[in-house]
Amino acid sequence: MITRAATPVIAVSKRDEDMELINGLLRKAGMPVACRRVADLDELPEVLGSLRPHLLFVFPGTLAGDVSTVTRICAENMPMLPVIAVSDDADEAKITTAMASGARDLVSRSQPRRLLAVANRELRAFRLEHSLRETIVSANRYRRELKAVMAGSVEAICYVQEGIVVNANPAWAELFGLGRTETATNVPLMDLFDRGSHSVLKGALMACTRGQWTTELLRVEAVDKDGAAVAVELRIEKGEYGDEPATRLSIPQEAPSRNEPEQLVVNAVHKDPMTGFYHRRQFVDLLAERLATSPGGGVRALAYIRPDKFGDIKDEVGPLATEDVLIQLAEVIRGLTQPNDVCGRFGGVVFTILLERGTLRDLEAWAENVVRLIADHIFEIHGKTLSLTCTLGLSEVTIGTDRAESLLIDAESANKRGRQRGGDQVVVAEISDESTRVRRFDSIWAERIRVALLEHRFRLIQLPIVSLHGSRETLHDSILRMVDEQGDDVAAAEFIAAAERNNLVKALDRWVIGEALEICRTQDPGCLFVRLSKDSITDSALSEWLANHTKLREIDPSKICFQFTEEHAAHYTKPLRLLISQLHKLGFGAAIEHFGVSKDAQKLLEQLPVQYVKVDGSLLQNISSNPAQQQHIEALIAAASKRNIKSIAERVEQASTMAVLFQLGIDYMQGHYVHEPEVVLG
Repeated sequence: MITRAATPVIAVSKRDEDMELINGLLRKAGMPVACRRVADLDELPEVLGSLRPHLLFVFPGTLAGDVSTVTRICAENMPMLPVIAVSDDADEAKITTAMASGARDLVSRSQPRRLLAVANRELRAFRLEHSLRETIVSANRYRRELKAVMAGSVEAICYVQEGIVVNANPAWAELFGLGRTETATNVPLMDLFDRGSHSVLKGALMACTRGQWTTELLRVEAVDKDGAAVAVELRIEKGEYGDEPATRLSIPQEAPSRNEPEQLVVNAVHKDPMTGFYHRRQFVDLLAERLATSPGGGVRALAYIRPDKFGDIKDEVGPLATEDVLIQLAEVIRGLTQPNDVCGRFGGVVFTILLERGTLRDLEAWAENVVRLIADHIFEIHGKTLSLTCTLGLSEVTIGTDRAESLLIDAESANKRGRQRGGDQVVVAEISDESTRVRRFDSIWAERIRVALLEHRFRLIQLPIVSLHGSRETLHDSILRMVDEQGDDVAAAEFIAAAERNNLVKALDRWVIGEALEICRTQDPGCLFVRLSKDSITDSALSEWLANHTKLREIDPSKICFQFTEEHAAHYTKPLRLLISQLHKLGFGAAIEHFGVSKDAQKLLEQLPVQYVKVDGSLLQNISSNPAQQQHIEALIAAASKRNIKSIAERVEQASTMAVLFQLGIDYMQGHYVHEPEVVLG
């Protein structure tokens, strides 16, 4: 448990009860204080120097000396210290006299609420003034040190104002081939970066200016002195240059690893020296380790990537140069992975990647983006340029998938089918015994769900939804978890399909809604988003059930927004329109999640009066490198905004995604990049 440090306070009085009055009032108000009484004014300077109090209360009628004497001593030793006079009564004339003597205010013992209000006001003012002085001192020191740091830093650093580089150190000038630091200034920042990185970089700068950027490094492509694109990682921070706000950009030099010898061994023994991907044997071992653990969230899949007609490429560039082609291919793939992905060179021309994303649709969108970007990439080999395509087999890790071998066989078979169809495509594995697995595991899950409902072993956890435009509205998504027999959390993705197939999902919906209502009664979650299944959408008794339970718990219905998928909205438009009308009459909100996947997504906005749309996370996979997808999402946001519907981005996992979202004008975002879903709501 974290406790706040006690605030040092002085009571200048000859009576213990005066100190007890201050100490008791402040502590009762939840303010931890360390109160000390000073009875002799000759001791006051020494106490001020040792205690460094934040507040001083003087009781003028109880000591030899008046308010002006106390304030004079404070002015000589602690000029910023607030002095508050306390008397038996206080009127305007007495308050004026006390303030003229140097006190910040005069309060009476008979008005404890005003005493607390004045104490809080003066304490806040003291802390603000103290912080301001520290900031001024730091700023002066910063100005003195900035030039020396810029000149001697091993990092490439520049300062940007209104899109123009206004200052840069020699390392920055050298990196971009700009010669002297003088020629590196007054240059448009975007001229130094590849056009494909402009959208993500502009969004990151916008987010930083608004104070909503993190310290995470942003991967972009700079343009070097020869005009070639070079991958760099930027740190973007708020700064100041010439007494004006600026954005500080730096490209940090890679720090040597603390475990450098061990890392060298890992790289030499376990990784392919040309691509940096794991060797086949090590990849299989890591794959088996991952399969033995539950995913942190979402779904897993194995991607099996193989270039099409590689024999023709070998004939064109020669057998030795084919390795250069594979190295460049690996770099394209690496640029689309996340830190938690496991990448392997499975042998020859095959690459394998174990991925974890929010949904299977996210995985498919990622795979399609990989295939597209490889097809668009120009490979430069010994002065020649060529292009190639690839086929990607994707095998989902489903219930019962516990062997690396079977997963690899499924992914390889899917890849083979794709190449037989002509290549340049994504093929999802067809698992032959899936129906057998489903039947076997459904019987287990159905019983576990029933028992967990009876034993109240479900809970809701919170996923914050963060505004990208400074809105103070508090939004949270509610995520269902089962607590298993050992007390561990089980993600809904593991059991919700079984619940749907066994007619248990309506019971789960009612439990979730009831828990959400109770949370809104006992807590203040802002607006809590709650999912409705298709069974609840078509449940004619739901609105009456909601009305009764809302009245019973005496809650504000506006604290809950019911959400349903775009797929269900399209299939059950008529009953859903009726349900939304009933929800609105009761005071609840409505939202469409997984929005934007279908071709007719925008038509739903005309048919269903919702307050929010949640743009599907699959549309955000590697969005920073997909201009067409950016335009699609921008059109969705514009259509929603036209109808005064707020937009939320789902499953935001990377800094580059957040940066693009700023550019596109989305209102909110949620996902593991924003916050891990770990705060228990109920």
